[in-house]
Amino acid sequence: MTLALRQDDDPLLKENEIQGAIRNRSQTLLLLMLAGLMLALCLWRADAGPIIDGLPFKDSDDIMRLLQVQRWLETGDWLDLSQPRLNPPTGVVMHWSRLPDLPLAAVIWLSEPLLGAEHAALLAAWLVPPLLGVAFFAAFVWAAVPLTGRAGRPYAGLMVLALSIPSAAFAAGRIDHHGWQLLLATLGAGALLRLQVNSLRMSGSTRTLLAGGVGLAGALGLWIGAEAIPPVAFAAAVLALGWLRHGHRGALAMFWYGLALSLASLLILPLALPLQSLWSLAPAASACDAFSWVSLGLAATVLLFALGALLAERRLPAANPLSRATAVILIALPLLGLLYTLFPHCAGGPYSGLTPTVEQLITRISEAQSLSILLQTRPATAAQYAVLPLFGWLLCATWLMRAAVGRPLNLRSARRLRLDPGPDLLQEPILALMLLITGGLLLQFWQLRGSALAHLYAGLACAAWAAAVGARIRPSQPLSLRLLRRAGPVVLVGLLPILSGLAVSQTVEMAQTAIKNQAKGLESGDQADCDLLAVAERLNQPDLIANGPLLIAAPINLGAPLLWLTPHDVLSAPYHRNAQGIEDAQQSFFADAAKARALVEQRGIDLMLICPHDPVATHERRDAVTLFYDQLRAGDTPDWLTALPFAGEARLLVPQADVTTQR
Repeated sequence: MTLALRQDDDPLLKENEIQGAIRNRSQTLLLLMLAGLMLALCLWRADAGPIIDGLPFKDSDDIMRLLQVQRWLETGDWLDLSQPRLNPPTGVVMHWSRLPDLPLAAVIWLSEPLLGAEHAALLAAWLVPPLLGVAFFAAFVWAAVPLTGRAGRPYAGLMVLALSIPSAAFAAGRIDHHGWQLLLATLGAGALLRLQVNSLRMSGSTRTLLAGGVGLAGALGLWIGAEAIPPVAFAAAVLALGWLRHGHRGALAMFWYGLALSLASLLILPLALPLQSLWSLAPAASACDAFSWVSLGLAATVLLFALGALLAERRLPAANPLSRATAVILIALPLLGLLYTLFPHCAGGPYSGLTPTVEQLITRISEAQSLSILLQTRPATAAQYAVLPLFGWLLCATWLMRAAVGRPLNLRSARRLRLDPGPDLLQEPILALMLLITGGLLLQFWQLRGSALAHLYAGLACAAWAAAVGARIRPSQPLSLRLLRRAGPVVLVGLLPILSGLAVSQTVEMAQTAIKNQAKGLESGDQADCDLLAVAERLNQPDLIANGPLLIAAPINLGAPLLWLTPHDVLSAPYHRNAQGIEDAQQSFFADAAKARALVEQRGIDLMLICPHDPVATHERRDAVTLFYDQLRAGDTPDWLTALPFAGEARLLVPQADVTTQR
């Protein structure tokens, strides 16, 4: 009797399985090591560019985020996002979300009994962003797998470490919401690419889950902030292109995306706003800069468009890309018109309705500037922002041209996908990725806030390129060539922004050196900033805190640091919802002495902080305005102000009457 050899007993098959398991184990170990390196880099960046020496905060947003969490823990009110110490007595209701507050609050709540309130808060600021950075690392590697294959995951992990602009959002102390937006955008991009690469082989349930995942990531991003509108729109554009190319299957994927986006937004709405404000249509319920009915309207627009696409597929007599493109216009225009009719106040963007003075100041914030302005004023810096997205776009364009002439893309290092003369399965995800990179690149010409998103999408293309180069390595090749192919693409991507900036600086800015030096002398004056720790020490002396908090008028960028370092209130901080405080601060410093005095008396300002250098003053001088600030900085004190004793270079001025006794 002859026994057939079972497939499980095939020694060659067993050997291949063992070798595959060893490779997977080695790859997993390498990825864990790279994740640990990501964590270490995020912690190491804690001391990079702090707004307060010795503390990890990078800018005002980080401080205000932690103050928001502390106030939530004090009051227990989930829906109260107000900051009463900013522009009192009315305070300022922030346009932020509770979602990024959750891990910060958890760390503080767990560690406060052991460390105390202040040290627990600082621990949260140190710990949470690097942990999010590790999550971003894992999400990026996962998102790149459709392009790199599983064997190419280490190249994607190395590429994360080379992406300096996105990775900076996860530095210790960087607790604002930008890291969250990048994490969700990465997860959405990964699901979107999987939806494209497997579109011909994927089951309906898997397609539904992936499209729903993109929608869920978009809804959570909208809850966090309006910065998620571009990723939501980019995903809709990619899926609309899928409808043009694939008909009903593409329209169905867009439907599941719109449905998940709308349902998740509807469920989030009561978590973001009080129910009474929703039904009464209070201003907060229709805000353009935070999660509101506007967010739900955007999600519903995507869903209605998808329903229109499905209906068009049933009604069009001869569905083809041209007829579908016509349907896109016929469906989209009425929906956009309806959206404008419902929310016309949002057509001008999140800064609509601000006074020219406040809008001008807010748009001077670095991340609110556009790449076009940066190209004119600081071309070397503009090159650092633009070169990597351009490089990623060119990679995608090159691959698509190869596919157009019948050459397989063959980007995945795990195996060749194209074993027969059928369509190249990587063409769809590369086309989708190229569309995402294009959107991110154009977004920078509106605001530099889009730079991290553009670099994220370009990083996925670079990861695919690195994996493709690494897949060509053979044991017989010289060691130098193998090392070059393994590390070369990653090193190039890391150095590309730096090298491009240096190149532009040497070629363009050398001709402007003399003009810049002259302008620097005219505009900068004394570059010494306030010693915040010394100022805070003086403001915390008993004579200034005995009778309750003072209302301080200070340079706008110092508002949040003073709230953290002292128990006092401040008039302004760089937030557009603090428009009245910003307007009053401008009048108290940058108008004439008479207007400043009237404003100080009207608002009950108790102390004016004058720093040796205020960047806002530089812009005001360009407008040829007579500055009360310059008079005070020069040591000329009017008779209605008194200078407090202070050894530093800053000046602390109080109204003539003793404010500490008045309060």
